Amino acid sequence: MIDYVKSLFICRLLICLCFVLSGVILNSIQLCVYCGIRPFSKHLYRRVNYYLIYSCWAQVVAITEWWSRSSCSIYFADEETEKRFSTEHAIVLMNHKYEVDWLMCWVATDKFGILGSAKSFAKRSLKKIPVIGWGWIFAEMVFLERNWEKDSQSLGHKLDELVSYQDHVLLLVFAEGTRFTKDKYLASCEFAEKNNLPHLKYHLLPRTKGFVFTAQHLKGKIPAIYNVQLEFPQNCSPPTVSSILKGKRINGDMYVERIQLDDVPTSSEEDSANWLYSLYQRKDELTDQYMKTGTFPGRKIDPKPRITTLVNWVMWSVVVVSMLIYIIWKIYVSGNTSIVMIANTLIIFACSVMYWMIGQTKIKKSSSYGKGHTYSSRTGKNQETILNYQKLQPNSHPEDSVKHYNGHIQ
Repeated sequence: MIDYVKSLFICRLLICLCFVLSGVILNSIQLCVYCGIRPFSKHLYRRVNYYLIYSCWAQVVAITEWWSRSSCSIYFADEETEKRFSTEHAIVLMNHKYEVDWLMCWVATDKFGILGSAKSFAKRSLKKIPVIGWGWIFAEMVFLERNWEKDSQSLGHKLDELVSYQDHVLLLVFAEGTRFTKDKYLASCEFAEKNNLPHLKYHLLPRTKGFVFTAQHLKGKIPAIYNVQLEFPQNCSPPTVSSILKGKRINGDMYVERIQLDDVPTSSEEDSANWLYSLYQRKDELTDQYMKTGTFPGRKIDPKPRITTLVNWVMWSVVVVSMLIYIIWKIYVSGNTSIVMIANTLIIFACSVMYWMIGQTKIKKSSSYGKGHTYSSRTGKNQETILNYQKLQPNSHPEDSVKHYNGHIQ
């Protein structure tokens, strides 16, 4: 019965409406705080904004954990990693394969009390997304043009702003630059072969410029990099936002390994780039182990959902639903046909915005890198793997494609 209720469109509609409308309210408060407090005290602005960010993002965490009963187990590589995680400024290098990899990061950071200070590199176009994108502007996310000539001029200043935070900041970096698809993998393999770079079985070849600059600029300013690997069991529901809204349970597994930033070579761009390539070979090994055993090495913990996120979500749901009921009732009892038509138009517009927002999370909406690519090399070390990927059906469902690669590639 409960699963049937969760599958109803009206439930998903109400969840999305509550998030969007509460997010707009929070964005408005953020704007006031930005204009009224930040010019006089950047630290006070960040402290106040932390709770505004949390109040917005924690709703998504609550929907994930309490509505869909999803979870994320964490495997710490060693005691030092477990002890230091969330207690210091750090870079997080994570694989970029799923529609919900960012969401699993939110779930994990919430357990350690740093959800409100989690940061990320993000493409500039995401600024346009209502609520999430607007909130990221106030959260001082590092937006990139994906044009290195432009980004290199401003990236150093943006990184220094994050280092100046008094709260601990985790900066999430997807070094692959885009999520995994068949065409992107083909293009990545061909590039690796032409340039005599490492062959990766489960990942796109990382793009090095942004990471090299970040590592060189932050060395001596922050202490660590965390290598994070996220995977999902083959038998779980497709790890998508749509699955979560429908109440389907997904269970992620996240491996976390601390690396001293001082141990990363930064004397030259080539040394830093080679270190990153080696790390992604390590990520390949971790994925290979997970595919064979269903687990990562290290100590596993299963954090429980926090009641704080549930209370926050319920509070906003009550506020928004009450407000909607009152406004709709006042409009329809007024008997004014023009006002009723305007109200209907606004509801349809709000629904369209919500579907657009959800659509932006889908893998097919990621960058055009590798789109329509055909592998041209006749020989080479990647040929066997390329041939396997060429057998994929372009319209196959995620969980039916590439069974040896966790069953969730589009």
